Formats: sequence, structure tokens, C-alpha cells
Amino acid sequence: MKNLDMLQKARNFAAALLSGRMYTCKELFDRLIRKGVEEPIAEQVVGEFVRAGYLDDRRFAELYIADAVNLGAKGMFRIRQELFRKGISGSILDEAFAETEADSGAALDAYVRQRNLCDDIHSRKDLEKLKARLARRGYSMKEINQCLAGYSFHFEESDWQTR
Repeated sequence: MKNLDMLQKARNFAAALLSGRMYTCKELFDRLIRKGVEEPIAEQVVGEFVRAGYLDDRRFAELYIADAVNLGAKGMFRIRQELFRKGISGSILDEAFAETEADSGAALDAYVRQRNLCDDIHSRKDLEKLKARLARRGYSMKEINQCLAGYSFHFEESDWQTR
């Protein structure tokens, strides 16, 4: 009787979590474990929710990629790392990235334009700081250089020297 009660409580908790937002299988499993649910029961609940279609790591990845590119202005490298930390496998990531129609280059252009990031570039050091900032957002140097090629920067040679 105790296991059935624990199983039902775990199902109810998982359903309550999923009513708020999407979760990956690993995230839901980890939340159940933190709640005090035993591992076999947590695995069973996650399996039930996967079979019922309430948990789908591939769909989660596809939606996360679209939102992260369009709303979060994140590059593909950063998105891949975040999804990997959320427990999405490499093969699912590869499939999701292959299917995505999100244009991270256009998102980068919009991000730079909306925030007027090129207005404060007065030296090569400022330019390198901007490139590093964009790289931390997960954009490749190729994307960054293509984006910044549309802007003209004029520096004196002495600006490049470190002090």
C-alpha cells in the first residue's frame, strides 16, 4: 500500500510540475528525487509520462532552440551546452539542431542593433570586448565577424597597443 501511495503522489507531483512548463526527462527525474521519491518509482513515473506523450526531450529541444535564438538572443554553442546540462542526449541535440529553422545570424544582428552595441566602440580593445561578449552568448566567431562587418570602425594604430 505504501508504494502505491508513493507512486500516486509522485505522479501527482510530476503532473503539477508539467502543468507549469515543459521539462526534460532528466529534469523531471531529478525533481522527483529531490522531492524524496525513491529512484525506481521516479523512473517508473518518468517512463509513464514519456509513454503518455507528456515528456518528449526532442520536442523540448526544438522549442528551446527556437525560443533561445529568437527571444534569448543566444548562439548555437550556448544553446547546445544548456540543453546538454538539462539532460538532452547528443543524438537528440543533433536531430533538433538539424530540424531547426531558427536563424542565429539574424538574431545576432537584431541583438547588436537593438542594444546599439556598436555605438560605444572607440578602440580595438572595445571591439575585442564586444566580440568576447557575443562569444559568451554562444555565437561563433564567424557569425560575429559577419555581423560586425556591416559596421565601420576607425581606430588609430596606438589604440591596439596594450598598456
